[in-house]
Amino acid sequence: MKKEYSVLMSVYQKENPEYFRAALSSIFHQTVPPTEVVLVCDGPLTDALNKVVSEYESCYSKDTPRSTRTDMNDRVMPDGKRDMPGTVFRIVRLAENGGLGKALNEGLRHCSCEWIARMDTDDLAAPDRCERQLRYLERHPDVDALSGTIAEFQGDALDVQAAEKVVTSYKTVPQTPEEIFRYIKQRNPINHPCVMFKKSSVELSGGYQPCPYFEDYDLWVRMYRDHAVLANLPDTLLYMRVNGMYQRRGGIQYAKHIVEFRMKMYRYQVITFGEFLPMTVARVLVSLMPNGVRKYLYDKKLRKHK
Repeated sequence: MKKEYSVLMSVYQKENPEYFRAALSSIFHQTVPPTEVVLVCDGPLTDALNKVVSEYESCYSKDTPRSTRTDMNDRVMPDGKRDMPGTVFRIVRLAENGGLGKALNEGLRHCSCEWIARMDTDDLAAPDRCERQLRYLERHPDVDALSGTIAEFQGDALDVQAAEKVVTSYKTVPQTPEEIFRYIKQRNPINHPCVMFKKSSVELSGGYQPCPYFEDYDLWVRMYRDHAVLANLPDTLLYMRVNGMYQRRGGIQYAKHIVEFRMKMYRYQVITFGEFLPMTVARVLVSLMPNGVRKYLYDKKLRKHK
């Protein structure tokens, strides 16, 4: 099984430092540890966030694999767990906050592996998330991007065991290229927070581009247009913190960006005008509903429950 992969993360000043530390811990302690973790600091960070970065810098070399360091057997991680040798920790600092898409594009340049796992700085990766993805990709070498099911939870859980107890819903996505072909015309077919993708395929389609709220969906649409193969696992790969998510997916500005993105899909010739109009109207209407109504619709119509 191929074992070399990068993890790409981006953090900015409004992130919660305890959630950030927990996210890093879940990635550094994968059953198949990453070759490197590339962290983009999107603008100046708070002292508390910089402290978390420094804690991990003290345990992982920025330039030299830990396996070459003489003190590796005595190192204990900030979370109290034993150090995982071999992983490189690269920090990329941007002078100003430029948004997630710009930060991830910069991070891509610093990833040395062909396979890249995305990870947000307030989520929790299942311990064997990356191992499951790597095993699937070895069996399906034609796949260019692979994600899976996300378990959504609210609250302050700092490890997977605690998060499992407060899961509210599951965000599932279609598994086969044929199902994704139909799904992509209406909804995002890949769960970005737990995707693992081929660097060369992402770069071939232009990487992340300016598209507020839809940077990842826009990338998958362009990859699909360029005949990349997208796939998903049924397994739960990630525990996603959804505190306040429904409020962020509403309002006039969000509705405006929906229309702009759907127009891009039409220009890409991924959808016809007949496919553009009804779904765009429906999504705009949902975005303009009161938060409580929108939360109900997402929860009852777009999510699965145990």
